[in-house]
Amino acid sequence: MITGCDTGFGHHLARRLDNCGFTVYAGVLKESGQGATSLLLEQSERLHVIKLDVTEDNDVTRAVSHVKDICRRGELWAIVNNAGFFIPGDVELCTLSQYKRIAEVNLYGVIRITKAFLPFIRESRGRIINMSSIRGLYSRPGVIAYSLTKFGIEALSDALRVEMKKFGVKVSIIEPGVFDGCTAISSPEQIERLKAEVEEMWENATEEVRFTYGREYFNSMIKKQSEKGTGPWISPDPVLDAILDALLNQKPKARYLIGGAGWPIDFRTAIARVYRYLPESLGDALLAKFYKGSGLQKHSIFQSGMHYHPRFEDATSNKYEYCLMTKSELSLTYQAMKSSESEEKN
Repeated sequence: MITGCDTGFGHHLARRLDNCGFTVYAGVLKESGQGATSLLLEQSERLHVIKLDVTEDNDVTRAVSHVKDICRRGELWAIVNNAGFFIPGDVELCTLSQYKRIAEVNLYGVIRITKAFLPFIRESRGRIINMSSIRGLYSRPGVIAYSLTKFGIEALSDALRVEMKKFGVKVSIIEPGVFDGCTAISSPEQIERLKAEVEEMWENATEEVRFTYGREYFNSMIKKQSEKGTGPWISPDPVLDAILDALLNQKPKARYLIGGAGWPIDFRTAIARVYRYLPESLGDALLAKFYKGSGLQKHSIFQSGMHYHPRFEDATSNKYEYCLMTKSELSLTYQAMKSSESEEKN
């Protein structure tokens, strides 16, 4: 059983396993979509395309029934929890709705599918394979909502691996590096979705946040993702090979960290390999340097040491404008405000 087979790793994996002779249950979000249609038309009868929205209990229940109708007891060998999506954005910029929406798919979807199919896997003493990311090993600036879900998958998988040991079930985590070139993450359809996500952030941001970051900063999130889509195509084979090893090896690894990026060295994966061993101060400095274009370091205001600060025009109306202050001016302003509050109390 593989989730998220419309595009990307899930789609490639469904094809690979079918070609290897496996019976494959390919969960898709859009049953009439291009990905589902191509699997039905181009693959063998061993591959079963199932409508499966991992956020919908009814879809999951129907998928379980579908597998029961075809699969004899003890025959379902593995679950590959692959379904997921991406939202960019800083901690301050992502809306609560976006945090909840991405977690519902990337994390709670994994939990929902795992709980539903665990009886099959316990009976076969099979495998559970969860798709994480290097974003689950260190939290880089600008992708917090996505990283939160991948850190959650890491924690879930670590606990599940120990819990399932008594049943003979093996649990593995797949941690790909940069493989944007072989997924749909930078496709025109996904870029349009990301534009809507960024627009939601802008519309829900306060005036102070808009002033502080600026529209250009919001737009840069879309630009960066669009530029990734213009890079070279990268073969998904290293990731598929890792999943096959997790499926078939008598002693699969707990984690498969796979470098990508299409370069001799995937620097993001290199950071992931060493990050957990670094002191926080050194790790923070490394991320700040490597991802210097992801924050406000290039913003002229922050380079000059100036900060936006609300200045009340009228204490009775709560109307305010924004002015630029240096750190020392900001400190003196707060001291004056505290002094004024203290006098009013007295």
